[in-house]
Amino acid sequence: MGLFRRGSQVPPLVPIPAIADLPPAKLQASARYLGTFTVPTDGDDGERVVGQSLAARSAARLSLSAEALDVVRIAGSFRIRNAALRGARTAGHFAGKPVSELLLVRWEHEGNRWESGFRLDPARTVRDAVKAPIASGKSATQPDVGTWVRTLSKVARANKTSDESRNG
Repeated sequence: MGLFRRGSQVPPLVPIPAIADLPPAKLQASARYLGTFTVPTDGDDGERVVGQSLAARSAARLSLSAEALDVVRIAGSFRIRNAALRGARTAGHFAGKPVSELLLVRWEHEGNRWESGFRLDPARTVRDAVKAPIASGKSATQPDVGTWVRTLSKVARANKTSDESRNG
């Protein structure tokens, strides 16, 4: 288990601003936060990150803005700045269990490479349905994981390009 056993130090997470002060969202979704793991290396499985409430599964609200991906949850909200995003993907399993509508977000935090899992939920209210992106073949109340993957991946590619231009 190594670095992320109970009691080990996980750097403090970036807090979100007050809800009223959140920047305008490009995308929003209700989700179930499933946990965060280290990014696997050399064929090893990633390890669950257990500090800063990252191991606590909970209901969440995802809000992607020009500044960050804000993860609002009772168990402990946190912000992933756009500069820290490293990509997104979908998969059929998380921590060995089958999950539908699974969004995996890769990000870096103080030298750690992590991947957080979210199961996107159908819109819970009419307001959520109105804000949901319109996708071909899907109801406005159904989550569109593909839109999230494409949008987050685009932000991550922009980060990589700007990093290369600064270093090159």
